[in-house]
Amino acid sequence: MTTHSQTDALSAKEQERLRKIKAAKDKSHEARQGQEKGLYVLFTGLGKGKTSSAMNLVYRHLAHDLPCAVVQFVKNSEAYPDGDRLLLTKLSQQGFPVRIHTLGGGFTWETQNPEQDRQMAAAAWEQALEYIQDPEISLVVLDELHIALKNKQLQVETVLAGIQSRPVLCHVATTGRYAPQELIEAADLVTEMTRVKHPISQGIPAQLGIEF
Repeated sequence: MTTHSQTDALSAKEQERLRKIKAAKDKSHEARQGQEKGLYVLFTGLGKGKTSSAMNLVYRHLAHDLPCAVVQFVKNSEAYPDGDRLLLTKLSQQGFPVRIHTLGGGFTWETQNPEQDRQMAAAAWEQALEYIQDPEISLVVLDELHIALKNKQLQVETVLAGIQSRPVLCHVATTGRYAPQELIEAADLVTEMTRVKHPISQGIPAQLGIEF
């Protein structure tokens, strides 16, 4: 049988353990203060959620009134009513500090025009680089950039140099399957989305509010 004194002793021991953990956490947190920097954040993998994760960074920035820009590669603004693009457009019209450009022609099997795809990717990258090098922009999202790189519409070396040229406190996030190893190695944070289950395997099509 456990007595009250034993229970009190265990409680005191647990409280001391938690106190030490908090002290260590506080010390670690304090040591990191002043070390802030612009991060390169990369989302890749076959699972769903890459663009959604990057867009959530945009929404967090806007909640703090921090200017941000989104450049979408590959995706075609006329192909489907992309929810993120529509929402950011509405927020921009209401005065939130965000700009969004959807500058792709669509997936290669839809466009069937490799030269046009390269030209559109180059124009999208030119716009993206302008934002990356703007010291007033806190976050730049390059949506589906990895797909443009996989399709050799852009050179990895050129893109990497551009990302690394960002101002000291500018964050850059890139998304898309098949991220090249050079970008993975350069990134500060890399998340790979793993596909465990997806409704498409059940014959369920992409749905409004879920996929777009």
